[in-house]
Amino acid sequence: MTTHEVEEMLDITKKMLIYYENEGLVKPLRDNNYRCYNQDDVSKIKFILLLREMDVTIEEIKQIINKKKSIRDVLENKKDLIKQRQLDLDHIDEKINNYIKRKKVKIAVDNVLDYGTIYDRLYFYKDFLQYFQTEIKYSDVKCFKLSMSSSIGYMKFMEVHMNYYVDLDVVTQHDTYSFQIMNNEVVYQMMERIKAYPLEDPLGLVNIYLNKRDMVQLNQYINRHFRKWAKEYHLDNPRDSIIRRYK
Repeated sequence: MTTHEVEEMLDITKKMLIYYENEGLVKPLRDNNYRCYNQDDVSKIKFILLLREMDVTIEEIKQIINKKKSIRDVLENKKDLIKQRQLDLDHIDEKINNYIKRKKVKIAVDNVLDYGTIYDRLYFYKDFLQYFQTEIKYSDVKCFKLSMSSSIGYMKFMEVHMNYYVDLDVVTQHDTYSFQIMNNEVVYQMMERIKAYPLEDPLGLVNIYLNKRDMVQLNQYINRHFRKWAKEYHLDNPRDSIIRRYK
């Protein structure tokens, strides 16, 4: 069987066949300097390709072919390695999710804040924002992105009360910081501070919060419009699934 015939039969490149030959995994006969593969060669290449699909290394395949290791030992070791890799990947994934997840914060403008809060604090100072040890200079901000989410507050007598929260993404030259603002009653102060900077505000939240300072009227307005916004802009509705039931 010629090299070309093996290539077509096994969907393998000539370069890979030569590589396996150079590694001593297969040794086709030569006829006038042309490689001739017999059925045993083809079976061995199929076996090699099968092991490679299971991420068995060339060195491990050599050990199997040379009967220094059994196929089962190699595959069981590979399975243990995959489990460990998965644990490592899960750990990395958890760290990534913790880093990029939207932080629930209470905001404070010029350090004015209710200190009886369980939430982390996001401070809006004159020249920068601060979240723990992270300082974000306004001069580094490319834009502020504003959106909104909802959560189910409680259910009473089959009536659902919804809570609404402003979502803030601070996009800088180097990173994006994502927050969910928990103290809705002072969001207008944040809007006053950021309105002079580049904004992405498809819901028009800056104008809504600056023009509707009464919290009852604000909540009624949002309640009338939020379902439409959620559908049009794919907002989390609700973001949290916990329902507190009151008798």
